[in-house]
Amino acid sequence: MVKMIRFALFLLLVSLLVGLIFYVQQEEDIEKQSNIGLEELDLVQRYQDSLNRLQKPVEHDKIPEYTTKIEDFEAKVEVLTAKIVFSVSKSNHTIYRREFLDVRCKQILSSDLNSDMQPEFWLLVSQGKNRLIYAFEYQKGNLKAVHFPVLKGRQNFGYAGNDSLHVDKSYIVRSFDFRNDPYSDLSEGIRACYYSFGTDRSFILNKTLDLEHIQQ
Repeated sequence: MVKMIRFALFLLLVSLLVGLIFYVQQEEDIEKQSNIGLEELDLVQRYQDSLNRLQKPVEHDKIPEYTTKIEDFEAKVEVLTAKIVFSVSKSNHTIYRREFLDVRCKQILSSDLNSDMQPEFWLLVSQGKNRLIYAFEYQKGNLKAVHFPVLKGRQNFGYAGNDSLHVDKSYIVRSFDFRNDPYSDLSEGIRACYYSFGTDRSFILNKTLDLEHIQQ
């Protein structure tokens, strides 16, 4: 009789232990499901916010423009039907505005090459097959036009267009394609002309490099 009672108590304890283990596992599963649900909900919300930012409709009536900034200056080119409008503002106040007829804007850059705290602005435009570079420097509250050097002599041999501008340290660099230059080691390639810009607003051609086209 005693053995039967002990055996019954043993079975009861085992049943209680198994039930307790099952209950604990169920609670852990519920907690995990709850945490995963919150994380997924947060991920979906953040992803949806990103999609909303990326998929905002384009305003077709907005005027296309190019911009460049340096310190508290901003230069901007607005592209209109038969002209472009170049303007420069300082602390959100327009200090210069000029229209260029029948040209297309290719690039606009800003710099302070001569480190005189008076920024320069570089505008590369195309007019038919011609490429024109307009340069400006801020002086005493106004923007002054600067005459950018034209290509001549050795630089101009084999000139084939496709101009671009970039700033390399203290140089403004004009690059363009060339072909059939009898004085170059390359039959064709890219020519890069490095100019320094002095505090007296003069340009010095420091070096010219002929480079091979990079194959894509």
